Amino acid sequence: MRFLHTADWHVGKQLRGRSRIGEQRDVLNEILDIAVQQRIDFVLVTGDLFDSPAPPADAEQAVFGFFASLVEKQIGAVVVGGNHDHPKRLEALRSLLDPLRIYIRHEPAAPDDGGVIELQHNGEKAVIAALPWIPDRLLIDTAKMMLPEDKWYGEYAEVAGGFCNAFGGHFKPDAINILAAHLFVQGADTTASERAIHTSAPFAVSAAFFPASAHYIALGHLHRPQRIAAPSPTHYAGSTLQLDFGEASQVKRVVIIDAHPGKPAYVESVPLTKGRCLQDARGTVESLKARAAEFGHDYLRVTVETTTLEAGISAQVREFLPNAIDIRVEAREVATETPLASLETMGPADLFAEYFKTSQKSEPPEEMIALFRELHEGIRNETRATRT
Repeated sequence: MRFLHTADWHVGKQLRGRSRIGEQRDVLNEILDIAVQQRIDFVLVTGDLFDSPAPPADAEQAVFGFFASLVEKQIGAVVVGGNHDHPKRLEALRSLLDPLRIYIRHEPAAPDDGGVIELQHNGEKAVIAALPWIPDRLLIDTAKMMLPEDKWYGEYAEVAGGFCNAFGGHFKPDAINILAAHLFVQGADTTASERAIHTSAPFAVSAAFFPASAHYIALGHLHRPQRIAAPSPTHYAGSTLQLDFGEASQVKRVVIIDAHPGKPAYVESVPLTKGRCLQDARGTVESLKARAAEFGHDYLRVTVETTTLEAGISAQVREFLPNAIDIRVEAREVATETPLASLETMGPADLFAEYFKTSQKSEPPEEMIALFRELHEGIRNETRATRT
């Protein structure tokens, strides 16, 4: 059988308030095209289909439109829920989609209650162990499904790892055996776009728990595409788009797995090309303007280098870089040339002007100096009147 592994779609996620639903639809269509071209039998989606537990309607339309297209192309799928997905929303569709060979598993389940899915295709059999994200509140209940009693009240990583290992006992020598899970593996490379609390040490599962009898272990949760050192071929497919600027250099992909019972699986990556790239841009206003064409349609995080803090720099940059999502102004320090002796002889207005130049790296407007003089003179006159 041939499988396509993808994960972390995060459909509905915006970038600094900008909708990316068009890009998300495009990349799902690209994945569908790859599945057809590569003669895929089943797609493995390892969590975080949506970015929010309550996704907008256009996000649901994109995701379930993809699955409808799989049914039309006679391609099956196994889908596990992620920490961004609402389990009950996924559960509501299970009875509808299971008969169509779109097997959704919303919460951890015992092997005989849907946690292990047996697939038949072209005379071959596959055993897919499905492990969705384990919420803290379900940790003990999850442990009770398969682990011995002395493991029921263990740490999160121990329980999750024990569940992965226990699934190996349900693999079969005459089948293709795959573990599809949404979890954090100890030592894996994270990015800033994941929820920090769910990639912290208490959630880090050791890869030593993974069953050595698996042909392939399909992981979701981390957005950087990567292979994990483990007893069996283990991969994070990674997110399908660059979701934030911490992912700017990453080439997104899907993973193709060609597997047969009793033989090692052949695994390859196919890069994804849809969606706009993210990149950082740095320079003066003049240098950024000169390079504007080279940025194309990429979303930009811009750092403007300047020696003066002037109003309207961001608006000025957006005139020639309309795809600038985030603009930061970085003023370089300019040493004052005014000697201390000269400061002692200056009047109040001159001292204020010198302070403004030092702190704001620019000359104060004439109107500001005039207003300062007016206020200062008014205070002096009021003080004199009070004294008399």
